[in-house]
Amino acid sequence: MNIRNWGQRRGSLRRKLILSVLLMTIPLVGMLLYNNFYAIHVVRGQVADSYNKMLTLYMKQIDTGLNDADAYMNTIGGSTSSDLVSLGQAKTDTEYFSAKVYLFNKLTKEIALYDSINSYFVYQADRKDFMVVSQGNIPYEEIDRVESHVVALMQDGRIAKGTAVKRWQHHHIGQDDYLIDIIQSGNVFMGAVVKTDQLLKPLDSLQIGVDGAVLLANSKGDPITGIDKKKLQGIELQQQKDYYLSGSKEKYLVVGTPSLRGDFSLIALIPDQQILAKLPYLQWIIWLITAVTLLFVPIGLYAMRQSILMPLTRILLAMKKVRSGDWSKRVDLHQTSEEFRLLGESFNAMMTEIETLRVNVYEEQLNKQREELQRLQLQVNPHFFLNALNIVYNLAKVKNFELIMQMTMALIQYFRFLFRSNTSFVKLKDELEHTRNYLSIQILRFPGQLTWQVDSPDYLSDVPVPPLSIQSFVENSIKYAVTMEKPIHIAVRIRFADEESGSHIIIRIEDTGKGFDNDVLIELQAGRSVQNELGEHTGIWNVQRRLRLLYGEQMTIRFFNHGETGGAVVELILPTRAEMEETT
Repeated sequence: MNIRNWGQRRGSLRRKLILSVLLMTIPLVGMLLYNNFYAIHVVRGQVADSYNKMLTLYMKQIDTGLNDADAYMNTIGGSTSSDLVSLGQAKTDTEYFSAKVYLFNKLTKEIALYDSINSYFVYQADRKDFMVVSQGNIPYEEIDRVESHVVALMQDGRIAKGTAVKRWQHHHIGQDDYLIDIIQSGNVFMGAVVKTDQLLKPLDSLQIGVDGAVLLANSKGDPITGIDKKKLQGIELQQQKDYYLSGSKEKYLVVGTPSLRGDFSLIALIPDQQILAKLPYLQWIIWLITAVTLLFVPIGLYAMRQSILMPLTRILLAMKKVRSGDWSKRVDLHQTSEEFRLLGESFNAMMTEIETLRVNVYEEQLNKQREELQRLQLQVNPHFFLNALNIVYNLAKVKNFELIMQMTMALIQYFRFLFRSNTSFVKLKDELEHTRNYLSIQILRFPGQLTWQVDSPDYLSDVPVPPLSIQSFVENSIKYAVTMEKPIHIAVRIRFADEESGSHIIIRIEDTGKGFDNDVLIELQAGRSVQNELGEHTGIWNVQRRLRLLYGEQMTIRFFNHGETGGAVVELILPTRAEMEETT
């Protein structure tokens, strides 16, 4: 049902009209949006390229300064210089002090040639003597922290070995970040210290926006310059492309270039708003056109809905009501176009004629149905009638007057119930009493071969059920299950079920006979009629037909064989609320 409805929706006029409008407007809106995003992408690319060139130029200056410092330290500690060698090979304190003073004076004089270097230091491992030469006024506390850190590095052997290109390593000491390079000559170490904030001072005049920033970051993407880390929250600093957007709350254009002398990068964070502020007019025009287009599309669709789709919807709803059984449904299309008004009047006139014709046909079918129900209820099994008379005759021969009286009274009650031809429903207690009378007659017919049991709650006694709906199945069990070989037990059990679809009674009739044959069971489960060897319909078909006429799709009837005893089982599920037409 859902698949069919979906197919109808796909081919509906409403869907086609909406798709037509969208096919005309979506490409235009898409082109405008593409143009807008392309312009933004171009501007970002140009800004990123400009900043990248500037950062690359300054990074070359930084690398040049670090490289000069490396070369200077290699010269002092190289094989052609005796500055570190004499310090390391001094045998007396006098020789050591003389070499140290010479080296201190030399470093003090020549450190001014290297603007990017904050300090040079020399450490004699055997004497555990640390000497530092600094530029500018550096607090003693900072010098002491740096000394403790680098001495620990040298003692632990955590310094770059060999002639690695990227010798400058980042170290976080106290609250500050530094770049440190250390060389070794025998038992003497020499190193240079650069405070990372010092490297960025020439970029303070760079116009990068109020919220923008220039910083250094290590290979892990952590900032190594003094910057508020809350400002960097959500910004990815690990460079994977030449430039990219990043940031959680505010977007930044991230542009950077790596150093050739150290494991760090120079990165610029440009606020995206500042970049896009350079093309406000173009953006304003594009967004205005897009907004106007998106505004007029709903207005156009609304006008189309009022003039075309609403009248069609009213007609379709009326047709659906008619299809569901409401033949009195009419459509009102007076306040619409002439074509739809004429269509509505024609539909209403047609429905009036169909309703009149349908009422006549329905009354005729109802009369036929009542006649069929009465005919089905009046069907009497002639064999049962003859067998009952034969039992009375045999009891009279042996002059068993008490059993004759019981048999006669049971037959009177049985046929009195049977000939209530104008009754469509009876109370459950009456149907069960009729079934008991029938079983009492059959016990006289099959003495010692038949036992039975009827279980039903008292509160279900007044539930309406069709007459002979239980007795017919009991009769079918006796007809096909009772033999002279072994005793047969027939049980009728009734229970109540309250479900979402409504309340029901479940009637279960089962016997301990041989059960349904496979071929018969297949036919019964498929809801088809079963005929005996004489070509006659069985009593089951009679009950099935009457139940369908009375309940339609609201009832369920199941046939199967008992899993343990192998006997036949019939289960009826009937609604409890049925309009009783019982008359006395």
